[in-house]
Amino acid sequence: HNQYDSARSETYNTVTYNGQFIFLNLSYSSLIVRGFLSTDTVNVANLNVKNQTFAEVVDISNEHLFDRYEQELDGLLGLSYSNISVGGITPVFDNIIEQGLVSSRIFSFYLNRDTSADLGGTLILGGSDPTYYEGDFTYIPVTRKGYWQITIDRIKMTSEDLCEESCQVVVDTGSSLITGPELDIARLIHLLELMNIKQNYLKVDCNRIFQLPTIRFIMGGKAFDLTGKDYIIRHPNHESICTSIFFTYDSYNSEIKWILGMPFIGRYYTEFDMERDRVGFALAK
Repeated sequence: HNQYDSARSETYNTVTYNGQFIFLNLSYSSLIVRGFLSTDTVNVANLNVKNQTFAEVVDISNEHLFDRYEQELDGLLGLSYSNISVGGITPVFDNIIEQGLVSSRIFSFYLNRDTSADLGGTLILGGSDPTYYEGDFTYIPVTRKGYWQITIDRIKMTSEDLCEESCQVVVDTGSSLITGPELDIARLIHLLELMNIKQNYLKVDCNRIFQLPTIRFIMGGKAFDLTGKDYIIRHPNHESICTSIFFTYDSYNSEIKWILGMPFIGRYYTEFDMERDRVGFALAK
């Protein structure tokens, strides 16, 4: 890992309470990290964010789960609303805005679906870049601030409808999957004729990818289509094995039913707008 060394920084400040370091236990997905708070200048995209408080991690549970990634991760950068920030710490993007480093409370993501390309994707702070999308954005209002929570009107596939009376979804750049309720995912498995060879591991014949039906996510009155090549991927270590990106979501929050992760964002360039509390989608190039 690339590691932060406060002893080498002239702008480092300790964060203490009654003379003691402040330790935090943070949960993220299946990981629990333990660390203590520090403050320093953080450089993101050549922007120097002054007096940014962050956690220096000293222990990670289930660290072996990072093995699923082809490169090591050195840290996590949260981009949700500040009202769910652990310990009331001001998030990086909020400080970027407060310090006038960008003019707009908007950030956006382009994720390249071509795994052989040099550019894996781009995070744009302060707006969007039409180089990476085509057409206009369709904007969906945020229904509850915290996570980027919006409404799906319906999910359609051939003759079947899921989420028939609308449901709540979180758009999450930190998820590599599209997840939903157990019953809905079971219906998808049946309709797509996927082979559930072990828990949440859905295999499909790679030759069937282009024969699989289109799945339509209806949001804001517009259909956002995913085809077989969007929701079936080749195993990174076994090119002959194809798996689905649909998994069951065991929600601790009964209101949130689905999570739209990277497979959806890869297909649709995504803009997160804190000024107007909305999420915009446009077809990615």
